[in-house]
Amino acid sequence: MPLHQLDDNRVTDYSADYFLSGALVTNADNVIVYVNTYFKKELHWHCNELIGKYIDKILTKSSKIFLQSYVLPTLIHEKKCQEMQLIMLSAQGERMAVTVNAQLDEKGFIYWSFFNATQRDKLYDELIKTREKLEAQTERLQSLASTDELTSLLNRREMDYRSVLLLEQAKRTHRSVALLVIDIDDFKQINDTYGHLEGDRVLKELGQCLKKISRQTDLVARYGGEEFLIMLPDTHSADTLIFCQRLHQLIAEIKVGSEGLTVSVGACMSDSNSTFTELFKHADNAVYQAKANGKNTTYMHS
Repeated sequence: MPLHQLDDNRVTDYSADYFLSGALVTNADNVIVYVNTYFKKELHWHCNELIGKYIDKILTKSSKIFLQSYVLPTLIHEKKCQEMQLIMLSAQGERMAVTVNAQLDEKGFIYWSFFNATQRDKLYDELIKTREKLEAQTERLQSLASTDELTSLLNRREMDYRSVLLLEQAKRTHRSVALLVIDIDDFKQINDTYGHLEGDRVLKELGQCLKKISRQTDLVARYGGEEFLIMLPDTHSADTLIFCQRLHQLIAEIKVGSEGLTVSVGACMSDSNSTFTELFKHADNAVYQAKANGKNTTYMHS
């Protein structure tokens, strides 16, 4: 049975009391002319406390502003307004989040329905927290997939991927890139003499050293075992040799027993047609030449 509008601008109908939602009608002056018993059962308002009062009486300050600035203009223009979020006040001043649907008739009466959105808001908050947790887990998985667990440097797969992008950018900007292959001297002897835990410590400290000396734009990776790679964008051969000299000095500060750690470094420079595979082959061969030259040195591929 529909709501009945009376001649004196009052609306009444007892069947609306059975709905599990708030039903409310306001006239053209935004004065409440009808409420169902939901307001008494859920919000503890008696009908005579609301009939004849402005709808503002049951809304928070922020919701009043939203009502005047958006909801009512939308109703005037569209004749209806759906799924708006407001905060309603109970008779004791308690706040309740509600979802509002409203429709304007030709005589200026607005028929409002209010749905308690408290549980919906809780569910929404839980969904947001769950999504944030999943995003954090995804970032962690991506990090685990792209970094070496021991040194926190890039792993081989991520280095292969990023190096291609870096070289493509260098070609577009006509800039050179240096590739360094760094191999720890006599690493097997370190493990055999001091144990694998000491070997892991050396690898970890070397990783930290390479991070410290490198720029944010450089790519630094543990490429496998005791082999590390550094790609230096926008770097010329003279700067590369200066960098390697400083690198040997810093690495020597890592102690193995009473001696400083040493590495052999193979270096090469890119040209406009260089691929990462080609650069790595040249730099890797240069490492063997550095070891043949007595270790603890850098050899530049020419």
